[in-house]
Amino acid sequence: MTLSKKKWIVVVLLMVSIARLAKGQTDCELKKEKDDLKVYTCSSDSKLNILKAELMLEDTSFKELLDFVNDINNYVNWQYNTTEARILQTRDKSIVYRTVVDAPWPLSNREMILEHSAAFDSAKQVLEIGSHTVSYDYPPDEELTRVPLSVARWKVTSFNNSLRIEYTLRIDPGGSVPAWLVNIAMTEGPFNSFIKLKDELKRKRP
Repeated sequence: MTLSKKKWIVVVLLMVSIARLAKGQTDCELKKEKDDLKVYTCSSDSKLNILKAELMLEDTSFKELLDFVNDINNYVNWQYNTTEARILQTRDKSIVYRTVVDAPWPLSNREMILEHSAAFDSAKQVLEIGSHTVSYDYPPDEELTRVPLSVARWKVTSFNNSLRIEYTLRIDPGGSVPAWLVNIAMTEGPFNSFIKLKDELKRKRP
């Protein structure tokens, strides 16, 4: 059930390449903005763009954010159009989980099976959170389209009493959705998700 070492190296290299591309990309276009939240799309070497988001979380600790993101069952309350979310397996340093996302008609709803992990560098005060699609023996549902590729990376750094988040995402939703439509629609989900994330964190504060 675990990823082979070779597959894991490929995933890590893909995540690093996405982060470098989004950071150094000069042809990123700002698509949506609200206060300190900015969402861009950046061209890539494929037909599908890379999404980049930047935001600040005020009065939030690394632990508070990580506890929130690790709460898989709560994804239905803040991740855009997510109708199901549950843990499939807890591994030594990661979590395998499944989500179902409600897609607009006439598209079929999407199913994602992802492996989620995090690492904190105490010396540099940097939190890295990543998730990627993973092969998992879960029965297919003919009413759902399983997403073949999704790689997301959070780079979280401390700034005064706040956290600065740089988020990148590369996704292929699968099925017969044309690339141009994916590129148009891909900003909506992360933009609304991060707004909800900020609202939920504020609500949870004492």
